[in-house]
Amino acid sequence: MINHRFISVSISISISIAGLAGAQSTSLKPLVVVGVLDRVSKTVPTAAESREQLAKVPGGVEVVEADRYLRGRSSTMADTFALSPGVVAQPRFGSDEARISIRGSGMQRTFHGRGIRLLQDGVPLNLADGGFDMQAVDPLAVDHINILRGGNALTLGASTLGGAIDYISATGLTAPGGSLRLEGGSFDYLRARVSQGITEGKTDAYFSLSEQYQEGFRDHAEQNNQRFFSNFGWQISDHVETRLFVTAVRSRSELPGSLTKTEMENDPSQSDDSMFGAAAYDNRRDFELYRIANKTTFRNGNDTIEFIASYSYKDLDHPITPFVGVIDQLSNDLLLGSVFTRDGQAFGRVNRLRAGAFYSRGTIDAATFQNIKGERGNLASDADQIATNIEGFVEDQLALGHGFTGILGATAAKNWRENEQNTGAAESYDRSYDHISPKIGLRWDAANFQVFGNVSGSYEPPSFSETNGSLTPNEAQTATTFEIGTRGLYHHFRWDATLYHSEVENEFLALNDPSGTPLGTTNADRTIHQGVEIFGEVDLLGASLVDEPENRLFLRAAWTSGRFEFDDDTTYGDNTIAGLPPHLIRGELLWENKAGYYAGPTVEWAPSKAYVDHANTLSADPYALLGFKLGRSVGTGISWFIEARNLTDERYAATTGVVANAGVDPENRSRNFLPGDGRGVFAGIEWNW
Repeated sequence: MINHRFISVSISISISIAGLAGAQSTSLKPLVVVGVLDRVSKTVPTAAESREQLAKVPGGVEVVEADRYLRGRSSTMADTFALSPGVVAQPRFGSDEARISIRGSGMQRTFHGRGIRLLQDGVPLNLADGGFDMQAVDPLAVDHINILRGGNALTLGASTLGGAIDYISATGLTAPGGSLRLEGGSFDYLRARVSQGITEGKTDAYFSLSEQYQEGFRDHAEQNNQRFFSNFGWQISDHVETRLFVTAVRSRSELPGSLTKTEMENDPSQSDDSMFGAAAYDNRRDFELYRIANKTTFRNGNDTIEFIASYSYKDLDHPITPFVGVIDQLSNDLLLGSVFTRDGQAFGRVNRLRAGAFYSRGTIDAATFQNIKGERGNLASDADQIATNIEGFVEDQLALGHGFTGILGATAAKNWRENEQNTGAAESYDRSYDHISPKIGLRWDAANFQVFGNVSGSYEPPSFSETNGSLTPNEAQTATTFEIGTRGLYHHFRWDATLYHSEVENEFLALNDPSGTPLGTTNADRTIHQGVEIFGEVDLLGASLVDEPENRLFLRAAWTSGRFEFDDDTTYGDNTIAGLPPHLIRGELLWENKAGYYAGPTVEWAPSKAYVDHANTLSADPYALLGFKLGRSVGTGISWFIEARNLTDERYAATTGVVANAGVDPENRSRNFLPGDGRGVFAGIEWNW
């Protein structure tokens, strides 16, 4: 049920804010919005600044401006990254919960992400053990999103295989004035957002309150989320700015569970109604998250120093199977860090040095209770968990002449994972990990395109989800990645293409031994991840992309291709690692008018089967989804859209679970399929003033 009290409070607060802004603009001349453009934040970059900085990275990167995904339903990460090459976001049941992976990171996770550093304005959102929640971000509260795939995220302190995704907040400077947005449609979907940007002299503020509800395409899939995001900036002097970020999230999600392939083909809207299934035991994932962070930036000539700090509190209530029980966790996470950047010269050549260090510590009161038909029973286990990390990075870019720039860098980390078991069968442990991951790269800049390449290391210690079993990995996951690519613009065509090859050691996977005995999540020996990430955009009417013609006909497409396989494994040989489709193509053919109107079809196509098990005995079938959207997008005034999805009402698996071996008669017995939504129509309206 929708939390109407939250909506009424949110709207009341926002109306008060809007009234305050209106009163200020009439009584104090400096508050007129025109003056906002005279000042640029030192703590939060604009989209143009992010594009300029990411253009210096010799590898796969992207800036996703909010206007791209706000032209349709903007609910899940699959909506947000629909045209982002290399990013695979597969919703579990049309929800925020998803499998999100870059270059095969965290493939066996369909929940609570891993293998990617998630950030807000350069401040990590991951808990200290490495995991993150998709609901910790809101695509309606950001100006743009920076994606740095793989080792290209080194300058954000990330050393994971997947890289980093950085949500850059809207501020009172980049989003002055107010905004009301309402989306609704099939499956009782409703999403409302109200926001306000305010500026006064050297200060600015931004608030966003949103409510999301949906009954869901499937049974037992109701969701209700409320999210509050705000930031307050103060330019203390011409050289110093500080910004405070405050976040509050309340998420309530029923879990419909997985189906067998036969059940999905017969009725994809059903929940798992088996004896020990999701409906019988009222599987849910409910949590509250509160976060406060600060970023203070000092600039003196060519030198910039950033100090960051954040604290988050999370309360998780998670009833799942009767065999696992009800997971109850209280998490407290603290992060401190500093980053230094110098843009100057070295050896008489243009040089950019960036270095930083982070300290994070998280404690978890991890308890598990019996699940008695969805109700809590007796305490089954209790543990005190502590994750501690000390991380540092350095990268230097030096102009070599004739358009070439050389890049050298490295990350270093020391990590501790401690589990003190108070109750239950699991054992206590205290483990430590450390690693240095180097990087070398080269970039060549021509007039309107770039060619680049790099070799980088990656490193990921286990989260508590990977270490809290009877048979657990004792090693961190590492990899060496080779990457080449090009990006650029030629008249009416824009492209971005990257090829990569990663040699991974000790990958976290759920495996069996040669005799078929389950090992749980453990370290694989050697695995290989390799693929292609391509985005292309062309105006079929032939107008230059730097011009502003009356009409355009854009063909856009993103192709993510990945081959993930074992390397001469004693059990699986050279089998494909289960979890992701080998090819995913997403695109649109969109007519766009200078007045802001747009219309055209959309497509998502997975042309090859995706394995469910590492034994490669069970797979999800290929699928193709056709959609259509039309609307109008304007900066100030009324914007609107109508979007139809899955017009052919395709029955398909949006994603699947991952198991070692699907066993006997897998299509009728293996419950690992999560159906995608059926045919749906959505509409939205937004008023910006």
